[in-house]
Amino acid sequence: MKKILHITFLMLSIALFSCKKLLDQPPKSQLASSEFWKTSDDAKAGIAGIYDGIQDMFSTQYIYWGDGRSDNLTFHPTYNDGLPLALNVLTPTTTGADWTLIYAAISRANFAIKYIPAIDGIDPVLSKDLQAQALGIRAYCYFWLIRLWGNVPVWTEPYEDLSTDPYKVVTPAADIVKNVILPDLLKAYDLSDHTAAVVWNLNSGGIAAMLMDVYMYNHDYTNALLWCDNLFKLNRYSLESTANWKNNFIAPTNTKENIWSLNWDFTVDGGNKTSQEIGAGDTNSDFAVDPDLWTYYTTVTADIRGSQSIDFKVSNHDKILKYYAPNLDKNGNQIYPPSPQANLYFPLYRLADIYLLRAEALNKTGDLTNALVYLNKVHTRAGLPAYQASDFANADAMLYGSPVNANGILRERQLEFFCEAKRWFDLQRNDIIISTMDPVIRNRQLAKGFPSTGFGDPRKVLWPINQNVLNANTKLTQNPPY
Repeated sequence: MKKILHITFLMLSIALFSCKKLLDQPPKSQLASSEFWKTSDDAKAGIAGIYDGIQDMFSTQYIYWGDGRSDNLTFHPTYNDGLPLALNVLTPTTTGADWTLIYAAISRANFAIKYIPAIDGIDPVLSKDLQAQALGIRAYCYFWLIRLWGNVPVWTEPYEDLSTDPYKVVTPAADIVKNVILPDLLKAYDLSDHTAAVVWNLNSGGIAAMLMDVYMYNHDYTNALLWCDNLFKLNRYSLESTANWKNNFIAPTNTKENIWSLNWDFTVDGGNKTSQEIGAGDTNSDFAVDPDLWTYYTTVTADIRGSQSIDFKVSNHDKILKYYAPNLDKNGNQIYPPSPQANLYFPLYRLADIYLLRAEALNKTGDLTNALVYLNKVHTRAGLPAYQASDFANADAMLYGSPVNANGILRERQLEFFCEAKRWFDLQRNDIIISTMDPVIRNRQLAKGFPSTGFGDPRKVLWPINQNVLNANTKLTQNPPY
């Protein structure tokens, strides 16, 4: 089916990307838009193309953007591909600095948002739900953009007329949240079919989860809790059992915990290139597990997540098996597929994420009692004894941990969502990137024989803009201090 959709969508894709030099918003010919978007099949193919854009975004950048710069991963002991991220020495040519694929997905969403409502004969419920998916994914893309680069250009209309200026100045991130992300998501939730629950699609549950995430980013805990409640009201999700925790990553359709996951089929989509960063059978990983996490996972054996997240048997600590089903050779060693045959299913939102965000929001609003309840739901599911109220002297201790008790909500998130593209944004949301990463980076610099300069300029919490993007858009300036 997806092959058919790819063929159907080929004309639109060619039109969308016919002018590669305009990296912020590729133009589209008038002919393609006049001949497409006529039937419900066109609408479905257009939405399939948007999901294809999300696959392209995350095939190579899922780890780089979410974990590669954090205290979850460090540089490989032999290879240097991950070194710029591990030491925070990014440049405009560093892998991950190019936002082109995100804007490509936005471009596809813009066409769908404009044209699907005007299609005659399409089932109204289907039409609204497809619009909801396009709106929600556009918001999702902008949410990634502002968290990674800060102020960025905004396109909310298709680029169809070559007389339109293809270059845009940036819009402040706060304005993008207020005027694009939140309106898109709120409208998407209203349009979505609340009975639709395919985990590969951005359904109403995923939209509610994203709204909670965005409100947490805004430190609007009242609305974050409201949208958490709205998600709960769908009566659709529950935590996976301890014994089947791995289903979240190898069998997303067989668990009620997953809210929205990224589909992948290497026979259609090609091998998932993230496997080259975290563990494949035909290449070396870009990163290694950070020593702190390695020590925790290998010593706290009661925590079932360790042995199912990292490969304890490899000497370089560079094989992350979270996304691979068990496949052992005669000696009990994991067999990793070659990268061209790697299927990795990334959970974009799952219920454990929502539970711990709820714990964080409750903690921020002074309700430590119920924050502890939701923290323990995830903690005990991992096979660990429940925390007691006496373990946390105050709200800060529950959120950040303390010298007496290093564990807390953010530590639980680190352990639960290792290599799920959450850690960097957890640190960002709580304004602790520099305080967390500075001592970590100093240790890494010393380990490589470099001067211990630490994190460096605090403005480096954002990514640089890729040099090709700067060359293509004359109205952009580089993020300082790059």
